[in-house]
Amino acid sequence: METHLEDYPHQRSAAVLRKQRPRETRKRHKLREALVSFVRIGGSVLGLTLVAFALLLTRDVLLQSRKFSVTDLQIHGLRFVPESQVLQKLAEAKKEGKSLLALDLGRLRRSIELLPWVKEVTVQRTLPGKLDIYIQERIPIAYAKIDQGTFLVDDDGILLEKNPEILSHFDFPVIVGFEVGFDLDTLAQNKKRISLYRGLIHSLNDNEASLSKDVSEIYLQDPDDASVIMNRDTVLVHLGTEHFQERVRRYLAMGHDLKRKYPLLDSVDLRYQDQVIINTANEQITTQAMN
Repeated sequence: METHLEDYPHQRSAAVLRKQRPRETRKRHKLREALVSFVRIGGSVLGLTLVAFALLLTRDVLLQSRKFSVTDLQIHGLRFVPESQVLQKLAEAKKEGKSLLALDLGRLRRSIELLPWVKEVTVQRTLPGKLDIYIQERIPIAYAKIDQGTFLVDDDGILLEKNPEILSHFDFPVIVGFEVGFDLDTLAQNKKRISLYRGLIHSLNDNEASLSKDVSEIYLQDPDDASVIMNRDTVLVHLGTEHFQERVRRYLAMGHDLKRKYPLLDSVDLRYQDQVIINTANEQITTQAMN
């Protein structure tokens, strides 16, 4: 085919155009795909946003709805915990919303467990409006005398109450030597004292001896030595950490003679098997051999 010189520019332009058309087509195709993807993603984001907004709106409506308000409240297990204190904790928890669904049950449980006398709490809700609060109260086992007064104390070493009206409901020996504080060392020492106290009471009452009723005060400043003062007596009797009933019986058998022999008798130490260490008010200490 013969090509004339004057036709060459036109032929060259046509060839270039034929090469550019596929490129432009591909560009338009990619642009169309990008726009479709953008519309799809935008639609998905918009849809998710609308769903989230609807869920939040529904949540707010439910949290404020009177349909799920507390209409049936049952508080179980109260004996010494005032109901008003539990209701106050519930009112504080309900500030986030009127609905039962708005209640953070875990937070409510922990809040009630901070009350004196409360050991453990279980909270259950039954829609649409029932709320059950089960309270396990602490059980007092002794009186504890500290600088702030005389308190009831439980088997965890927790000080419970010093209201005289409530104190009068119980008949316990008085423990002297409790430390006040919530650091780990203090709590551990108090629990050790409680353990020693429980061992003492159990031993004194073993085999139906009922000797604990004859004990007025128990001194546990040293958690490795339980010392007692008997009813209608002033002598401090050191018993150590074992053989409590045997040692109390020994003191009851000899106490009258010791006080007659030592008018200023202050304390008697019975922790040693073959001797009694006697301490008088004038600091004189004597040792008496035992058979």
